[in-house]
Amino acid sequence: MLRSLCVRSAIFAIVAALLLSPVTGFVPTKGRGVVPLAPPVTSRSCRGLPHTPVATTLWAEQSSSRSNALVSQGRRKNNENKVRRWELRKIVQNRHHYFIIAAALLVGVTALPSPCFASNMLSHLPSPNDLKATLVSGLDRLSSSGIKGMVIYTLSFIVFTMTFGMTTPVETAAGMAFPLEKAIPLSFIGKACGAFFQYVLAKYLFSDFARKKLKDNEWMDKISGSFKSHPYRVALIWRFSPLPEFMKNIGPALVPTLRTKYQILAIVTHGLPFSILWSCVGGEAARVARGGQASVLFKQMVALISWVGIFVSPTLFGRWLKGLGEPAEESDTIS
Repeated sequence: MLRSLCVRSAIFAIVAALLLSPVTGFVPTKGRGVVPLAPPVTSRSCRGLPHTPVATTLWAEQSSSRSNALVSQGRRKNNENKVRRWELRKIVQNRHHYFIIAAALLVGVTALPSPCFASNMLSHLPSPNDLKATLVSGLDRLSSSGIKGMVIYTLSFIVFTMTFGMTTPVETAAGMAFPLEKAIPLSFIGKACGAFFQYVLAKYLFSDFARKKLKDNEWMDKISGSFKSHPYRVALIWRFSPLPEFMKNIGPALVPTLRTKYQILAIVTHGLPFSILWSCVGGEAARVARGGQASVLFKQMVALISWVGIFVSPTLFGRWLKGLGEPAEESDTIS
């Protein structure tokens, strides 16, 4: 309790200092060190001189220098006024920002929970094992519901793929709850449909806006040319890339040269093997949990897929990106 009071007092002091202290760094200067002008030359300096052409010329030069000095002095004063107005405007803007920061800190102080309350909140957060157990139990109920449960799982997985994109835990849990002959097609249909729907929405609703923003982008032109030369190969490399799931679906939708059929082929080619893999992982985990033993072939298959995901996929994607920066004759052999 004493620690919480000290923290609140310190933050209140910071807020008060921000509100009451002057803004530094933009204080207008009082003077700019105007260079003193030479004493004005009057016609008295020409008195006593004979009215000769030389005297007339000297008087004209003195008058011209006096007028030039007055003009330069006026310009300096005008520039000083402009600088002062600009500095005052910056002061007002900075004070506005400081007030916003101070108000945000004040709201944070008033809404700051005590350490005991925060620790209680953290203690009530579910652990990863609890989340996995909850997911598996929910899928068990869906598995026991027959066709209705399978439809609910497929539709929910489509929405989950379009929003969150982390499909591996769900497919693994489905392999634990459903039989493999049901888990594999249901997970693949949900994942493939979610990826396809996200691609279609991005292609026909948001692609025009994104293309306008990327119209003069040199890399966008290179990517579009690569998709045009080898559409299926580049789309498949994009699916195997280490990018987030939504980038794998939305990125190709912004390329005008990629036809939808090649994206569908890439989704099927990439999604089906991994749906089989993670469903089998879930099935093996369920069998081990019931007292069985994992097969050696399955362990070797998991090791191979892990090696592909860690080394092969990033290497292919990196070589494709490197080929985009090379001349067209060399990049055609890579992309």
